[in-house]
Amino acid sequence: MTAAPPYLRYEEIRRSALADLDAYEKLTRDQAARLRLGRLRDHVAYALSASPYYSERWSAHRGTVIDHLDDIRKLPFTTKRDLREAYPFGLVAVDRREIVRYGESTGTTGSPTSSVITYEDWIRGNVAVERSVGHVFGPGDLVFVAIPYELAFASYDLDRALEQAGAGVVAVGTLSRVCPFERMVEMMWRVGPTGLVCTPSRALRLYDMLADSGRDPAEVGLRTFLYVGETCSPAKLAKIADLWGVRLSNAYGSTETNSLGLVCAAGSLHLTEDRHLFEVLDPETAEPVPDGTAGELVLTTLVSRAMPLLRYRTGDYVTVSGEPCVCGSPNRVLAHHGRVGEQLVHGGRRINKLALEEVVLSTEGTGLYWAAGITDDGLVVKVETENGDPGGLCAAVTRRVEDAFGLRPAVSPIDRAQVRRAMDRMLKPGSLGLDDLAAVS
Repeated sequence: MTAAPPYLRYEEIRRSALADLDAYEKLTRDQAARLRLGRLRDHVAYALSASPYYSERWSAHRGTVIDHLDDIRKLPFTTKRDLREAYPFGLVAVDRREIVRYGESTGTTGSPTSSVITYEDWIRGNVAVERSVGHVFGPGDLVFVAIPYELAFASYDLDRALEQAGAGVVAVGTLSRVCPFERMVEMMWRVGPTGLVCTPSRALRLYDMLADSGRDPAEVGLRTFLYVGETCSPAKLAKIADLWGVRLSNAYGSTETNSLGLVCAAGSLHLTEDRHLFEVLDPETAEPVPDGTAGELVLTTLVSRAMPLLRYRTGDYVTVSGEPCVCGSPNRVLAHHGRVGEQLVHGGRRINKLALEEVVLSTEGTGLYWAAGITDDGLVVKVETENGDPGGLCAAVTRRVEDAFGLRPAVSPIDRAQVRRAMDRMLKPGSLGLDDLAAVS
């Protein structure tokens, strides 16, 4: 008898995925590593034979012996450039009839890249997201999902996971003509969501718009903010949590892979190591860094049938900790520090933008917004002031930045209205820079 197509086997696939996830979470670290090794062997062989890109470009690597997880280093890297060259279907390893979702990157940093997924992989990944969001959302919650739905996986993934967790979903999206920020603010006031999913910068913008309209944002009744799509310093997150009076949660992923980091019941962001093999490498030497040291995240898919990726350099700057989490998961904990390419470089010094944000926004008296960049005059920082002494605050920020990075910046107040105009026209407002401010001056 012919098996039913996957889309008619939803409950079967979901039950199997939940059972597999429960079994995996009970494994020790060593047992989980052995499971990954078996999956790695099978998946490398699969990618090198079934993916048009790998079978043609990496034919010399067929037969690569994988006896240890570190043997993945016998293979070269896959880069963003490779993905662009393979666009749209060069990396697809299945018949098009098996594709259930197709997505693309925003293209804000170059030509777009594509991604596809099969139905079973989509449901299995979604079950893991459901388990994660179920720690902070459930029946009685009404959640505004304010991230792009166009060409995206993440919004639909979270949308479906929230439903399965019992929450109600309001798919407001972002930068939409149907639901611009003004309408979203009005809806928040009238509908009263208990949850919000968006970038941290969007959450600040929505707060401002409510306050500017003469309304008290606290009266919306928001309880939980799940932030995605933007890295954020602890100082900025603390300001957001304090403003809204909410608890925070987050998720981490990419266009090419969907979810890569999910929060546990204890609030830690765990790598999805049951579905991916992760390496953390020095961005310049491509050598592994010690546990707990920041580096570039490199991933290899372990179960992706539609679009396997081998040693994909994500460009994300992260720290991975092997310290056990109180939740008992065998998966390591991730801290995301932004993009490798977003570091500010001046005079031979490299400054991580997120680390700079932490120093700036943790200075007493700073407001919600800031921007920085390198000009002919060196490091320039603009910051919002909350007190009546902008000169004194700018001097304090100057001292703290110089103490932290050994570089004396030029610090001046920022115009909040200018920031708002810049943010409202950006797909990714967290990457606000001096050029963005100049474009709306």
